[in-house]
Amino acid sequence: MIHKICEAADAGAYPSRNDFMDMLTRNPHIAAQGYNIFGKIFFWNKASAYLYGYRESEAINQDLVELIIPPEMQQLVRDTLLAARKTGKMHDPSPCDLLNSNGEYITVYSGHVVFQWDQATTPEFYCIDLALDTDIAE
Repeated sequence: MIHKICEAADAGAYPSRNDFMDMLTRNPHIAAQGYNIFGKIFFWNKASAYLYGYRESEAINQDLVELIIPPEMQQLVRDTLLAARKTGKMHDPSPCDLLNSNGEYITVYSGHVVFQWDQATTPEFYCIDLALDTDIAE
């Protein structure tokens, strides 16, 4: 599913920001976060709140890297964001361990897309996560 969403996004299947964000909002099982080049969160769906334990009001305007990325991965993620700003590409979807609000590791299958909407000067980044822990995914 995440591969399909990322491939569709890369292929231009979402003609507008609203179309893409609407799809993310309506999907109850896929956690999605939208953030800028600095990691500042501007989109956090209900599935993200359920998976990571932060309400939307707690996540918006926070730094995604500091919120859910384990300390040992934070510099790599920041470097990846800087590179993606130049290339418009992120890593292929893959499993990874992230942190919830209790500081516990959660294994997710995570994909990323980069959009440059309507002549914007800077890209927007979206992380799309599916819980691999069956207790969370149900």
